[in-house]
Amino acid sequence: MSSGAHSRLTLSHFLCFFAALLAQLIPDPAWAVQHHGGAEGLISHQIGHVLFITGMVVLFKHLKSSRSRGPGWFEFKWFIGLIILWNLLTFYGHWHQEYIDPGKYVTYKDQVIGFTIHSLADATFYLSRLDHLLLVPAFLFLFLALSKWRKQA
Repeated sequence: MSSGAHSRLTLSHFLCFFAALLAQLIPDPAWAVQHHGGAEGLISHQIGHVLFITGMVVLFKHLKSSRSRGPGWFEFKWFIGLIILWNLLTFYGHWHQEYIDPGKYVTYKDQVIGFTIHSLADATFYLSRLDHLLLVPAFLFLFLALSKWRKQA
């Protein structure tokens, strides 16, 4: 490797490090929930969930029919199952949010800090907001599957 290529690589690494450091020092709020603007945004977003669910179901069926066995496949199937459940829960949550009375949200200084639950539908909606309870284990299973496959390679 020539010294010129080496110095460009070093400069590239420095610029990436500097950009990452700058992003840490001057943060912007990162909102976990985005509104999609009108019915068209919600409908196109929901279509995305349906397509994602469909893709994961087809992949899961393919893995079952091909009898994929060995290290990592059990964990990968759990990943797919949890992702399907997450999509279903999130689809429900997006749909149900359109019917929630804004008075059910508890606010303080224009920030939502709570939600009042008076029915099973309210509780189900609230649980749909806790989608990380499915996503974190799903990605843990994906990590385990990828780790096992890497050890085999």
